[in-house]
Amino acid sequence: MEFSVFFVTLQKRQIMNTSFWESNLFQTLVLIVTIGATIGIALWQFYAHKRKELRNAVSILLLQINDIEKNIEYILSEGLINGCIQEVPIHYSTIIFEENQWNKYAHSVVGHISQEAFEKIDTFFKVAQRIREQQIYIKQKIQLSTENKAYYYYSAVYNQIVITGQPLQNIQSIVDRFNESIVPSYIQKELALGLEKTLKQYHKLSDGIAYTELVKLKQ
Repeated sequence: MEFSVFFVTLQKRQIMNTSFWESNLFQTLVLIVTIGATIGIALWQFYAHKRKELRNAVSILLLQINDIEKNIEYILSEGLINGCIQEVPIHYSTIIFEENQWNKYAHSVVGHISQEAFEKIDTFFKVAQRIREQQIYIKQKIQLSTENKAYYYYSAVYNQIVITGQPLQNIQSIVDRFNESIVPSYIQKELALGLEKTLKQYHKLSDGIAYTELVKLKQ
């Protein structure tokens, strides 16, 4: 009798266990766990991607900041001396930057650095933009002046050869005089004053806290 009761009880337990594994409750739990794991993986991948994007943006910004500082400091030391624009250094100077990466990536770092750091970086790029505009304009003036010099040089030589029929030795003396003479390009004083004023607004960024905060984002 006792054996029969034990057998029946065991059988009921087996039925209950089997019923649980096959029940809607178990299937629902499995579904919840699966969905939760999928969402968790998706969120992890999303934040990992965002983190990678942030690091890439910061790397690009840091590189451009260093390039801008190098290009501006070259103009400070070689391109403008005693308030006078130095024609050759400015003419061959590297453009401050080709594309403003701050305009492209500022939204990526907002909220990740302090408000003060953000404003300092923003000001740095605005000043760099103004210097760049003046640099390009002055370079264009110098280029135009150089082209005019070349035009008058060839006109003088052409006139001597074709029109007046001067001997070759006379032509060579004209060439020598052109090569020996140094006539600076005419650049309005206002351009030099404007560039000097804008350069005074420049402050190096890489030795400050704002730059340090950017570097930390890359780590």
